[in-house]
Amino acid sequence: MTVLCEASDTPRLIPPYEIPPMTDAVTLGSEVVLATLPAADAAGRMLVVLVQTGDGSSCVQLRQQSWAGDVLGWFTQSSVTLEPQQVAALRNSLGSTAGGHDRPATKLPKKFSRLEPSNWQPRIVCAEGA
Repeated sequence: MTVLCEASDTPRLIPPYEIPPMTDAVTLGSEVVLATLPAADAAGRMLVVLVQTGDGSSCVQLRQQSWAGDVLGWFTQSSVTLEPQQVAALRNSLGSTAGGHDRPATKLPKKFSRLEPSNWQPRIVCAEGA
């Protein structure tokens, strides 16, 4: 059922559900975009987001997003949540940062090379009639 609102000069339709009141950001938590990683095409990107919940816990999310035009904008297609210990393991596996303490930073290539097909090919030997 839709209710007609007559509070303004132009009547407008109000949906039959109530909109809950705004709550504190503390209870909802917060999100901070740490990095935006562009994809190979301009219609895609990966967001690295720090998510802090109202109970004080936090995690990092990797969000794959696509551009759907000016009307919809960026939308998340998939999301992976990393717990703090997973973030630490990922950081260790990628190497230290440029200001690392113990070892120099490992530079990753801009492009990863493809494996070339092997020159070795199996040979079939037929021994019929020998």
